[in-house]
Amino acid sequence: MKSFLTYVAQDIIQKYGNNLSDIAIVFPNKRASLFLNEQLARLVSHPLWSPTYITISDLFRQHTTLKVGDPIKLVCDLHKSFVECTGIEETLDHFYGWGQLLIADFDDVDKNMASARQLFANLSDIHELDDVSYLTEEQKEIIKKFFSNFSDDHNTELKKRFLKLWSHFYDIYTNFNQRLEAQNLAYEGALYRRVVEAQADYEFDKYVFVGFNMLQQVEQRLFLTLKALGKACFYWDFDHYYLANNEAGHYINGYLTQFPNELSVDDDTY
Repeated sequence: MKSFLTYVAQDIIQKYGNNLSDIAIVFPNKRASLFLNEQLARLVSHPLWSPTYITISDLFRQHTTLKVGDPIKLVCDLHKSFVECTGIEETLDHFYGWGQLLIADFDDVDKNMASARQLFANLSDIHELDDVSYLTEEQKEIIKKFFSNFSDDHNTELKKRFLKLWSHFYDIYTNFNQRLEAQNLAYEGALYRRVVEAQADYEFDKYVFVGFNMLQQVEQRLFLTLKALGKACFYWDFDHYYLANNEAGHYINGYLTQFPNELSVDDDTY
């Protein structure tokens, strides 16, 4: 049985010939590029102009002057934004672990192209209608550690502090992004979002996306942009079982509709 990358290599040679110098092959990660390069070399008996191999992360980062900040620096800058926006003089030591989680949340917001203003406004509205009874004991313990003077006997103070935090999430998000941009920095999701919202110049004649199976919204937006420019084609790597027998099949079928698979193989071929 031939491997997925063997079929991809055969199809690329058949469609684009031996001169692949104007093609960028984009993978989810770095590992597959060596294997595909070997397969391409085996299929031709004369010199081959190899394509450029990049990861999806590389592709985003190549089209902006922003750099992804060091994880420690990102948390330190977020701490400054947190203190400035909330007025809560939380120490960096107490803040650090929670700051990492908050950056991960911001990253998800941007990679899913969500409206931060609407999202955080809705979260604030939801929690203003609640009382602290919705918190589990574990969650209360986390907040207790975050607010060092928290007492189990002072639920009113807990709610006051907790709601104050929620109400400032959008301010923190905005301040943090502005603080980073002033230093030509971003966290990964913010960088990705800037790229797809800008008018980037994509230098290669064709971008061949290989081995993807699940996409975030920023990746879908990038795929749509390059497809509209006539610069993209797609080789999907998925188990055909999931097309009809799993919830994931809903998403995969959606991808195949928007971004048709270059391979037309039987279900059991690879």
